[in-house]
Amino acid sequence: MKNNLLPLGTRDEFGRRASEKQHIISVIADSFSDRGFSKVSTPLLEKQAVFEPYKLGNYQMYRLLDQEGDTIVLRPDMTLPIARFLSSTNIALPQKFWYIGDIFRISRRLSGSYNELTQAGIELVGYSSIKAEFECLVLINQLSQKLLDEPVEIELGIADFTKAVLSTLTDDEDLQDEIAAALYDKQVPKYEQLIQRFSTTDEYQFLLKWPRLFGKPDVIFEQLKDFNLPESIQNRVAELKNVIDWIKQTMPEQALSLDLSSRAPQKYYTGLTFKGFSKAGSGYLFSGGRYDKLLSNFQDVSESAVGMGIDIDLITDLVVSDSKEVNKKLIYFKPEQWQEAEKVLNKTTDAILSLSETREDAEVEAKKLNATIIDMTEGEFIE
Repeated sequence: MKNNLLPLGTRDEFGRRASEKQHIISVIADSFSDRGFSKVSTPLLEKQAVFEPYKLGNYQMYRLLDQEGDTIVLRPDMTLPIARFLSSTNIALPQKFWYIGDIFRISRRLSGSYNELTQAGIELVGYSSIKAEFECLVLINQLSQKLLDEPVEIELGIADFTKAVLSTLTDDEDLQDEIAAALYDKQVPKYEQLIQRFSTTDEYQFLLKWPRLFGKPDVIFEQLKDFNLPESIQNRVAELKNVIDWIKQTMPEQALSLDLSSRAPQKYYTGLTFKGFSKAGSGYLFSGGRYDKLLSNFQDVSESAVGMGIDIDLITDLVVSDSKEVNKKLIYFKPEQWQEAEKVLNKTTDAILSLSETREDAEVEAKKLNATIIDMTEGEFIE
């Protein structure tokens, strides 16, 4: 008989990790509710057609057939189901939503990634103002302070920056995609070979520098002064400067970085992008941005939208690795002492009731839990 009957890429959660994860979810949910977001829940199963207009990254979806022969999937993303939900209802906009749930993505074999992930997030739909992005940035700052000991750095980018630059050089979309892929993946030799054909253009020196345009905003902006960029690019840089100035004024202690050669979190992003990461762990804890054309694939009229996802599992990993082991107290008592034991339980921090039959069994239980025994059968009471 097989000892592990779990599907590949999934895991059971219990004990300390499960408790920490639930605490993180509660803190996030309370924060969203306190700021006036409305909770929305979508089904775990969605029709495959909901995700077909988009390339959702380097993973596959879990597929199955329903009783009508339609292909349905375990949702690999939370934003697209909410877009589907909004297109099928008459909810008045603008609205601010929050969600939490599991998503399922079949990752590359041997990638080390789990296929089942817990994600929380927000969707601000119907807001064209930059204040929608600012709301997300404030939440990254506040939640990181509530949940983590290590500060989170916010990395800013522009979803269509690469497209805007490359479209000034060539109309060949296949070539644009090839250059962008090499840029995003930091394949510098291949990238430099691809841009060689533009060596006589005014933008060539910028193209050579482009893969290294990431880091402290002030340093990046100073480097950009050396290049005579098209007005469309200069306008995007100016928008970034305004956002950074606002962050410095509103959250002066917030660590910031800029990456002008990064891939947008998803294909449907159109404007400012932001990611939050901790130097204590790998991966982005927060990720989001503007995607004003998202709803156009579900209805005739599009809507302005900004969203942010939160990787609950990565945050849990950081919290569990940083937290110290709690010294529990195990209350051992006789059945007739149950009421007294409840009183001791309520007055004692980090205490639990022992349900063992004998003192010897309680000692074994305490050893497994690394706990200290409070033996009420011998008169150990806490007043």
